[in-house]
Amino acid sequence: MKTALSIKVGAAIRRARKQRGLVMRHIAEHNDTDVAAVGNWETGRNLPKTENLLKTAAFLRVDPVALGKGEVVFLEDAGPVADAEIVTDSGPLPAGPMDIQLLGTAVGGDDGDFTFNGQPAGYVQRPPGIRHLRNVFALHVLSDSMVPRYEPGEMIYCGGREALPGDHVVIETLPEENEQNGKAFIKKLVKRTAAELIVEQYNPPKTLSFNRYAIKNVFRVIPLKELLGY
Repeated sequence: MKTALSIKVGAAIRRARKQRGLVMRHIAEHNDTDVAAVGNWETGRNLPKTENLLKTAAFLRVDPVALGKGEVVFLEDAGPVADAEIVTDSGPLPAGPMDIQLLGTAVGGDDGDFTFNGQPAGYVQRPPGIRHLRNVFALHVLSDSMVPRYEPGEMIYCGGREALPGDHVVIETLPEENEQNGKAFIKKLVKRTAAELIVEQYNPPKTLSFNRYAIKNVFRVIPLKELLGY
């Protein structure tokens, strides 16, 4: 689905690729995907997942945070920015240890994005920006309720500080009667009241409320720029 952001990001990828003298096949081979997928990114049909955005930025040697906003900042060409200068290494992003637990998930039905099933599905790499952060875990998004911000299949990292209004969050609800696990939802936190958690989703756009007494946990989704250490 085309959005203003997907069109901007796609145009930025295309511009950076052409200025590097590359063709879409080079990006596809580097990301271990197909040319059609890269074509969909460049035309704005959809946004690349976080992993593919990071790989593409490293391959094109552009700033990944800027690319995620639809801007092109060539790392070795970066000039002064205000009173500071971009000094990001133009090589591959540093690799962290494979010590982030990927929690097992299962589809939660029409009224849930997913459920925690209590079992780890494995371990994934720790991004450089959270190398010292404890109590972090990863999930795969299984629904399309937050498209275009989070695509189905995209991996997200959760944890860190307490969630504040404006943060994206994973809300884990208490199990219903005769259920072992509660459903979980990924949304954007709007505000907390004494009785409710007010959130919004993007697809379709709407505001929702959760009874605070039915909530087991609220986990902050760590944003890309924080994962990268910006």
